[in-house]
Amino acid sequence: MYDYKDRLLQLQKAVRDNGIDFYYIPLSDYHNSEIPNYRFNLIEYLTGFTGSNGTLIVTSDKAYMWTDGRYFIQAEIELEGSDVILMKQGLKGVPGVVEFLEANMGSEDVLAFDGKVVNVDTYKKYNDILLRHDMNRRICDVNLVNRDDLDDVGYSNVWLLSDEYSGESAVSKINRIREDEDYKKADGVIISNLCDIAWTLNLRGDDINHVKVFYSYLVITKRDVILYANKTRLKEVEEYLEDIGVEVRDYNDIYSDLLDSGFYRSRSIYKMLIDAKSLNTSLYTLLNEKIEVLSSDSIPSSLKCIKNETEINNTIKAHIKDGIAVTKFMYYLSCKYSDVDSGEDSYETEISLSDKLHELRTRQEGFLDESFDTISAWAEHGAIVHYEATLETDAAITRDSFYLVDSGGHYFEGTTDITRTFLIGRASPKMIKDYTLVLKSNISLARAKFLSGTTGKSLDMLARDVLWQEGIDFLHGTGHGVGHILSVHEGPNNISFRNNRDIAIRPGMITTDEPGLYLEGEYGIRLENELLCVEDEMISYGTFYRFECLTLVPFQLDCIDVGMLTDDEKEYLNNYHKKVYDDISPYLNDDERIWLKDMTRRV
Repeated sequence: MYDYKDRLLQLQKAVRDNGIDFYYIPLSDYHNSEIPNYRFNLIEYLTGFTGSNGTLIVTSDKAYMWTDGRYFIQAEIELEGSDVILMKQGLKGVPGVVEFLEANMGSEDVLAFDGKVVNVDTYKKYNDILLRHDMNRRICDVNLVNRDDLDDVGYSNVWLLSDEYSGESAVSKINRIREDEDYKKADGVIISNLCDIAWTLNLRGDDINHVKVFYSYLVITKRDVILYANKTRLKEVEEYLEDIGVEVRDYNDIYSDLLDSGFYRSRSIYKMLIDAKSLNTSLYTLLNEKIEVLSSDSIPSSLKCIKNETEINNTIKAHIKDGIAVTKFMYYLSCKYSDVDSGEDSYETEISLSDKLHELRTRQEGFLDESFDTISAWAEHGAIVHYEATLETDAAITRDSFYLVDSGGHYFEGTTDITRTFLIGRASPKMIKDYTLVLKSNISLARAKFLSGTTGKSLDMLARDVLWQEGIDFLHGTGHGVGHILSVHEGPNNISFRNNRDIAIRPGMITTDEPGLYLEGEYGIRLENELLCVEDEMISYGTFYRFECLTLVPFQLDCIDVGMLTDDEKEYLNNYHKKVYDDISPYLNDDERIWLKDMTRRV
């Protein structure tokens, strides 16, 4: 805590010395990545908060940090003893960052930030505050948190994802980008989103923990394709890039290229398309001085969220592999805790079980990496939505509570994300009811049949209604898109009534289904499967879609109050468990197979 306090005090001094009144720090990198390389996590560096969503405002003598409902409990714990004021985003009476600045900035105040880690959308939003109030307040682009380890980016060797796994060549993807209607309005596009770049070029890296990307920028014009990246990390793909017509330049050269107007004029470039949610403000400022900038939603993002046939077929294989690993883990747990008289010496811990699950995944051919840090949470830790066990918090898995495991894997075939909540020991009637409610919520969304054009915001109601009828809710989205060996969180598809973007769910999209229930100080329950949207039928009313469940791991029947299930829910559960047994049992040994048969018995 001393280091954090000292760093924050140094920053507050820099704020005073530079005549700044409010210094804005997002949890971001130069590309607005959801989860940046740890070197970019300035919020953790200054406060000790380790969550993946946060915004810090620092004044000369105070610090305020905003985060969402997934991290309220975690933030309270990690910020305890600090001078940071926690702002619980979205709660009644808690102003958002914009509202806070509007209410607290004086007429002559200065708002500052490092333009490299603030995207264009955010910059414009805060600039609009000043314009709206017609005051002398101004925005200043300055880096006050200097870290030497950010000087060089590009930390991993880049490798090629072959067509047998990607299903489409990079040349084809580049042509599809050029054929987009928004692209046709410009002379080229700057792609800054790292997942978009990796997908477009069929390349992968490991520059961000568990996210298969590499730090880079990509410029596509009608004549050229230019990749800005760490050249020393591209040795294995140099020939490939040359063959597909991609010119490679050093990562930081994009700044000097933008300063040189001749770089554009010589290529007859007068209009450049950007994605304002990922391009950083420092690049935008340089670009905006030279040519006209057009903004649109990311073209690669809108293309890659619709998985092609190869990606879908491979993802199905990935889920069989993952289902084998997680089912074996579930069997391991049942054996480990079958003896009611076992002593404390035989107890596992959150970390030891997380390691066991990882080891089971590594046995699967084609396993590359976990798709995110495993959430292994016993009892009250399960109520911390994004809990991460440490040596200091590592709890023994004892008895008579819930053990929540949210985990996933990257395989050459695809990416998985699954949550199961296991009962260890005995359960109270309330625990059984709570588990069953979350299961009913999961099934309600999975069984959805909906007309084309239906959005994730609308579908969210199907999952939450079960809980809302009981006067309870969960403070996170019901589902997110899943990338293909990229980021486990991928837009634009999502299922959440709180999300500002109302995106229609379409065939080819893979989205999670993960309702939950969290009782602070007691336990957490979350049940998550991945769903593939497919076409169901076309009738006079239009085309109907439905979901196919990709995840193949049983639910724990001992936790379910069957009397709370409708006949339709029982039928869905029985059909799901039959598929789990049929697809997973051939890969199990005799004891595991007998156990799985019982775990998937009809109800």
